[in-house]
Amino acid sequence: MQRLRIILLIVATILITGCTFSWDELSTRPVEQERPAPPATRLPASTATPAPAGGAATMPVLTPTPAPVATIAPTPTLAPLSREERLNIFQEVWETVRDNYLYEDFNGLDWEAVRAEVQPKVEAAATPEEFYTIMREMIARLGDDHSRFESPQEVAAQIAEARGQLQYGGIGVSVRTVDEGGLITRVVPGGPADQAGILPRDLIVAVNGIPFNDPEAFGPEGAIGAVRGLPGTSVRLTIKRGDEEPRDIEVTRAIIDIAIFNQVTAERLTGDIGLLYIPSFYVDNADSQARDALTALLAGGPLRGMIIDVRDNSGGYIHVMRNIIALFHDGGSIGASVGRNEREEQRIPRGRTILELTRIPVVILISEETASAAEMFTAGMRILRQATVVGVPSSGNTENLYGYDFSDGSRLLLAEVAYQLPDGTLIEGTGIIPDVLIEAEWWRFPPEQDPQLLAAQEILNAQP
Repeated sequence: MQRLRIILLIVATILITGCTFSWDELSTRPVEQERPAPPATRLPASTATPAPAGGAATMPVLTPTPAPVATIAPTPTLAPLSREERLNIFQEVWETVRDNYLYEDFNGLDWEAVRAEVQPKVEAAATPEEFYTIMREMIARLGDDHSRFESPQEVAAQIAEARGQLQYGGIGVSVRTVDEGGLITRVVPGGPADQAGILPRDLIVAVNGIPFNDPEAFGPEGAIGAVRGLPGTSVRLTIKRGDEEPRDIEVTRAIIDIAIFNQVTAERLTGDIGLLYIPSFYVDNADSQARDALTALLAGGPLRGMIIDVRDNSGGYIHVMRNIIALFHDGGSIGASVGRNEREEQRIPRGRTILELTRIPVVILISEETASAAEMFTAGMRILRQATVVGVPSSGNTENLYGYDFSDGSRLLLAEVAYQLPDGTLIEGTGIIPDVLIEAEWWRFPPEQDPQLLAAQEILNAQP
């Protein structure tokens, strides 16, 4: 089967100590771009996350993304597969790993023995769902927390998200699971939650009367899955605000576009400091969004410094990431992606800078959720623009995934190269170490009290 190979740099599941992050309409990210410009994005835990497909390889991405539920836009149903079709896909996947996996020892796994063990299961699979589960489990055994196998439905959802076409039934909020319940960190203006009077920093303590953090009451999707649902239906949330007594609020779900959560924004802070928020590089036009946002910001006058917030950014397309660095610096290398069979220099395009941004000091905000392409972005801005990095060490998820699409629409995302700094240093497993360590659960604070943001402003205000 002829394969079109596109590099995908994806970093797998978001692993956060003490809390997890998800949207009420969970997101997934697609992978498509040209080989010289791999994407970097973080993918969510293996839960049913779509992406592009077809017997061919897709481009590099770096990302962890949560899996969507209650998709409004139609996604392909799982078509029946004959025994021969299942075996052909299995064989292609197994051989692709054998020939291209980053670690020649397969992380200590006997790959030949895996083949002997899994092939009979593939032959006996009674449904497409069972077959895809077997394939997912086989790739998960590599144990790198990045490589993964995706069903056609997961592939389709990722493509839709990258194009800004992914929709879910939800209430329009971002929620972090904390010990006390579900902390709302963002509310979509005009969305169902906003109309119901729900505010950022409100805490969801129960959904339909069931405690938010009940480990068994909600099933595999947890309380977030119970918040999502068909548009027009309602969900009863028990909300606690500060020291007030909890109260019940009925919210009617609506169609929510994932693109709302992925928008690049810019604002002017006091002292003519710019704040650029980049939630993801896994959006086809994030680079043009950044240019437009910065151009509009500069229309209000020159800036003394720039803060770039990638604390929520789990990765995305590498070419998009490089194009945004190019707004601040003209050309140069930020390192290379190196594997068993290749080495690709990560060069920044020339001729795209916004002149007003090329000399002002820059601070980058990072967190343990900053992953993949976002880590490459941070490293690149530190190398080329001497940016000061503030926050806590990033996730250290920078193995580059290449995507291989198969005839049924499924896809293999395989770790084949790892990102290296210009001096050859790997940040896989260690992450970016900030210049100024500010340990704080920043998402618990309103922006005007955010300790990491305040530290970044102090750094820039101290500049001559």
